[in-house]
Amino acid sequence: MDLIYLVKVLVRRKWTILFCTILGIAGGLTFRFFMRKEYVSNAQYSTGFSQTQKVSLQLNEIFDVNQIDFRLNNVIETFKSPVVLGMVAYDLLLHDLESTHPFRTLSEKDKKDSTYMKADFGRAKEILRDKLSSQKLLSTYDPEQKKVWDLLNLYNYDEFSILKKLTIERVPKTDYLNISFSSENPELSAYVVNVIGIKFKEFYNMLTSTTTKQSIYKLDSLQQSKRREVDELRNKLQAYRAKIGTPNPGDAATAAMGGYQELSSSLTQQQALLNDYKQKLSSVIEQLASMNSTVIQQPTGNNGDEVLLLRKANEQLTAQLAQKGGNDVEIQNKINANLNRIVQLTSGNNSTANVAKAAEKKDDLIKKKLELEADIASTSENIEMYKKRVEDFRKIAFSGGGEEVVARAYENDLETAQKDLEKYNSSLFASQDIDVAPDFNFKQIILGQPAIRPEPTHGLLITAISGLTMFFLSCLFIIILELLDNSLRTPTIFQKETKLDVLTVLGKIDLQRKSLKDYFDFDSKSDRGYASTLFIENLRKLRYEIETSGKKIILVTSPKTREGKSTVVESLGYTLSMSKKKVLLIDANFSNNTLTREFAAKPTLESFSLNGHENGMDKVWGITTLTSVTNMDIIGCDEGNYTPSEILQKNNLLSNLDKVIHHYDFIFLEGAALNMHADSKELAEYVEGIVAVFSARNTVGEIDKDSIQFLKSNHEKFIGVVLNNVDEQNLNV
Repeated sequence: MDLIYLVKVLVRRKWTILFCTILGIAGGLTFRFFMRKEYVSNAQYSTGFSQTQKVSLQLNEIFDVNQIDFRLNNVIETFKSPVVLGMVAYDLLLHDLESTHPFRTLSEKDKKDSTYMKADFGRAKEILRDKLSSQKLLSTYDPEQKKVWDLLNLYNYDEFSILKKLTIERVPKTDYLNISFSSENPELSAYVVNVIGIKFKEFYNMLTSTTTKQSIYKLDSLQQSKRREVDELRNKLQAYRAKIGTPNPGDAATAAMGGYQELSSSLTQQQALLNDYKQKLSSVIEQLASMNSTVIQQPTGNNGDEVLLLRKANEQLTAQLAQKGGNDVEIQNKINANLNRIVQLTSGNNSTANVAKAAEKKDDLIKKKLELEADIASTSENIEMYKKRVEDFRKIAFSGGGEEVVARAYENDLETAQKDLEKYNSSLFASQDIDVAPDFNFKQIILGQPAIRPEPTHGLLITAISGLTMFFLSCLFIIILELLDNSLRTPTIFQKETKLDVLTVLGKIDLQRKSLKDYFDFDSKSDRGYASTLFIENLRKLRYEIETSGKKIILVTSPKTREGKSTVVESLGYTLSMSKKKVLLIDANFSNNTLTREFAAKPTLESFSLNGHENGMDKVWGITTLTSVTNMDIIGCDEGNYTPSEILQKNNLLSNLDKVIHHYDFIFLEGAALNMHADSKELAEYVEGIVAVFSARNTVGEIDKDSIQFLKSNHEKFIGVVLNNVDEQNLNV
C-alpha cells in the first residue's frame, strides 16, 4: 500500500489518535495515583567458598573457579527452595500473630473472609512453632494445617508472594550474594533479607548434622580399638621383660638373624600397603571434592521422619558397638536391619533416596579418608622403624644381644601404636570442632536496614510511556484496519487492482438532504460547500472526457448493483445541458428503472417499433418524455425479469439510434449490472462507447474480474471508468 496514503489516513484520524493518547496518559496518571509505595532493603552474605577453611579434610586444597560458580548457583537455588521460603513465611506469620506491631494488618474485608473467621489462632501458633523447630512444611492434607496454610495466603506470606518480591544475585567475580526484598513496609523488607540467611543456615545445618555425628561415632570406634591395641602391646612387652630377665649376649646372633628375616618381610609388606593406601586416598579425595560441589537438598517425602529416627538409632547402636570393641554380632545385625529399612523407605522417592544415598556415601568417604590418612601416617612410621630395625638386626646378628633386640622390637611396636592412637585422638577432636559443614563458611556481612524512602515510582516516565504506547497502538490499529480493507477506496488502489483507466472520481453526496438538481442550481443564494463544488468540477472533467472521445451513443453500466449508474447518467445530462448540448436518456435497466421513476417518464421502450412507419422520428417524439432540465429528454421502460433481446420489438428504438442521434448531441443508455444480468452485454452492440461506474466502497471479487475482462475485451468502445462514492480525503490519492 502507498506510504503517502497511510500517512494521509493517520492525519485524517488525528482526533481518534489524540483521544487514545490522552486516554493512555490518563491511565498512566491513574496507575501512578493508585500505585502502592514499595520499600526495598538489601543485605549481603559471604558464602566463604573461596576462603581457606579452619579445618580441612583434604590433603591438598584446590581453588577451582568453575566449582565455586556451581556451588554459588546451588546456594541461590537453595535460598529459593520451598523449605527456606516456607520457614521465612512461617516466621513472618507468627510475628504478625504475636506482635503488637505486625508487619501487615488485614483489612476489614479480609477479616470477614471465612479463612480468618474460622481460624484458631492459638492452635495456628503452635503449628507454626512446631514447623519452625522441625524444619518441616505444612501439609495441606491435614485439616488443621490447611487452615494455617490458608491464613498464610490471606496475609500474602505464601512462597510465591515472597519469591515474587525477592531478588538474589551474585556480586560479579566474588563469592558474595546480594539479597533484596521489596514490600509496602520498610521493616518487613529488612526483616525478610535478614531472617532468610538464618533460615538458610538452619536448613543447611539440619541436612549435614546427621552425617557429621555418624562420622564422629565411627572415629570414636576406631580410637577405642587402637587404644586396646596399645594396652595389649604394653602388656606383651612387660611380660617379655619379666621372662628374659637379664639379657644373654650369647643368644644375640641367633635371635637377631631370625628378627632380621622377619623384619625384612614386614618392611616389604608395609611398603606395598603404603602405595595401596595412597592410591585409595587420592580416589576418596576426588569423590569428596565432587560431592562438596553440590548443596544437598532436604528430603521432603512422607517417610522423612522415620528415616531420621532410624539414623539416630544407628548412631546410638554404633556408639554401643564401639564400646564393645566392634565385635557384638547382635548390635551389628540391628544396624544392618535399620540400614535396610532406610533403603526401603527412600526407594519410593527419587529425591529422598538420592539425599539418603548421598549423605551415607559422604559419611563413608569421610570415614575412609580419615582411616586412610591415619593408615598412611602409621605405615610411613612403620617403614622407617622397620628400616632402622632391619639395619640394627643385621649388625647385631654378628655381635650378639638377641633378647634385647626382641625387647626393643616390642618397644618400637608399642611406640608406633601409641602414635597411631594420638592421630585418631587428633582426628576425633578435629571432627568435633567442624562447624557442621567443613566446606561452608556462610556469614552475613551487611545487615538489611529499613528503607527511609520508598522506591521511585517514575510517575512521569510511566505516564509518558502510557501515552506513547496508546499513540503507537492506535496508529498501528488504524494501519492494520486499512491493510485489511480491500475496498477500492482510492484511484491509485483502483488502478492497481483493475488496470482500468479512470475518467473521473466522484465524491459521496447526500441525496436525501439535497436533490441532484439542487447541486446544479447556480443561484447565488444556494448553499454550495466544498464537497458540492468538487462534485460539479469532477463531473465537468467527465463531460470533457466524453466530448473528446468522439462517441455519441454511450452505454453506462456497472459490475454490481447500487454503484451509482443512474446518478452518473442523470448528472451527465445536467452537466451537458449546461454546455448547451441536447441529451437523450434511455432507461434500458429493466431490473431497476430508477431513471424512469425519477423523471416520471412513460415506459415505452419495450413497445416501440418503426415497422410500417415512414416517418420514424414522429413516432420517437411520441414516446419521448420531456424533463424539467433544458435540452434533456428521456425514454422510460417497465421493470421486468427479461433482457433487451427478449422484450424489444423488431425494428426497435435501439436498432434505429443512428437515425435518432441526428436530433441529439448525446444519447446515454443505462444498462443493468454486468455481474448479475446479460442486459448490458446485449446493449453493447447498439452503442459507440461504454462507460463503467465502480463504487469505491466495494471490493473486486472473482465475478467482478469477469465483468472487467468484458470491458477490456471491448477496448474499442470502452471509454473509461467513473470511480464513485470516494471519501473526500481520498479524492486526490
